[in-house]
Amino acid sequence: MIKTKLDLDPKHYLLARDSDRMTKFMTRDGQIRGAYVQGNLVLREMALNHSLGIFETYTLGQAYLAGLLMASSLKGGDRLNLSIKVDGPAGGFTVDANAYGEVRGSLDNSPFRVPADWTQPSMEQILGKGVLQVTRYSENRRVPITGSVEYVPASLAQSLAHYYDQSEQIPTAFDLSVLFDREGNLLGAAGLVLQALPGCDKAKWEELAGRLSHLPSIGENAAESHDPAALLNFWFSDFEPQVLDSHRVEFFCPCSKEKFGLFLKGLPEKDCQDILENGPFPLETTCHNCSSTYQFDRSELEAMWRA
Repeated sequence: MIKTKLDLDPKHYLLARDSDRMTKFMTRDGQIRGAYVQGNLVLREMALNHSLGIFETYTLGQAYLAGLLMASSLKGGDRLNLSIKVDGPAGGFTVDANAYGEVRGSLDNSPFRVPADWTQPSMEQILGKGVLQVTRYSENRRVPITGSVEYVPASLAQSLAHYYDQSEQIPTAFDLSVLFDREGNLLGAAGLVLQALPGCDKAKWEELAGRLSHLPSIGENAAESHDPAALLNFWFSDFEPQVLDSHRVEFFCPCSKEKFGLFLKGLPEKDCQDILENGPFPLETTCHNCSSTYQFDRSELEAMWRA
């Protein structure tokens, strides 16, 4: 992966990396589990690599936060793919996240055109309606497990809660927040998920889940890089949240020039010959998940295809 360099000195970059974290927790009575993620640097690097505008960053940024939260319950080398195909301007997105806190993915349409009369576009308008699909890849299963639901115009948080209710029968609530300043610069990005565990008291679940809609902007808290444990205790003190784990999250893609070279090496002979005769040179290959671009000059291609 090739990351476009942010305008940050090494010290502040390391501080930003360390503050981007996934914090998993559970209420003291063991009835409700949750995860809180801060992704300020993740989304800044995502937006820069993909050359995204404010609406594209808002849309794909929420999807990155959602993917990380959904993957927070995975273990080992398991990973998850969240995709939406819709009739709105964005067209949809595909996001991959894993148990290590790594996330990547792209929009189907980027940039996308927003009608001039949409002064403050919502996710309902940007995405429209279509299909939401979640695929889980497990180290212990040869075949991935996929679930899908109809995607109706709503916030992404509401639609994901609907997916869990319909496809997995797990009461779930999400809060996704991406905050910008008046100039369109990303200030903060955070997500929060709650899930009822088997045997959870219904009244207790409704009280805690309902609280998400009354929280102050969690994107504002992320902009200030507040301590996650302190935030959880402030929001849910009467439920006594217990932190179970905390680890860093990162915009990361395992692509490389070597991997693209293997793909090129497998092209049909007639395609290889056409490229050698007509170019262009250098040949550029771009990863759709992270927009990293790898170049191959003529001599590299000749050595690869004639080996």
